[in-house]
Amino acid sequence: MNKLKKLGATVEKIYMGVGAAAMGLLAFLVIFTVIMRYCFSLSWKSVSEFNVLLFTFTTFWGLGLNVLKNEHVSVTILYDMLKPAVKRWISVLNYIVMLVVDILFIHYGWAYAVKMGKQLSMGMEIPMFYMYGLMPLCGVICAVCIVIKAIETICAPASAFENKDEPLE
Repeated sequence: MNKLKKLGATVEKIYMGVGAAAMGLLAFLVIFTVIMRYCFSLSWKSVSEFNVLLFTFTTFWGLGLNVLKNEHVSVTILYDMLKPAVKRWISVLNYIVMLVVDILFIHYGWAYAVKMGKQLSMGMEIPMFYMYGLMPLCGVICAVCIVIKAIETICAPASAFENKDEPLE
């Protein structure tokens, strides 16, 4: 079990690293293209399109990261009133709903990528399947993250579900 946790931590670091590298490259390229456009009147449609691809990638790549880090939006006013044993199963139900939505996202993302992916992009002149294919690919990664969090929730001790955010007096 210890080896599995180490493997999971390593995979998570790689996952975070890929996202951070893509975000860093995106920031650099956006700054570069803005400087080149406004200072030197130079513009490349392939670089601009690659920026769109990177922006799309970082957006969908972040789906799984939000699940792993519990950074998704949640309103917990009623949830906080529940007992820890009930909270566990509400959390599992929440992950099931997230997984269903994610599976729909994967299904329709794949259908769209297959249907619209034959045309070539204007800038890089690659099949649009590579751009649209980011949706189902990142959706599958997100589904894996959801399953991992659901298993962690089921295996967690009851103390993990106690209120941590007590109101200030």
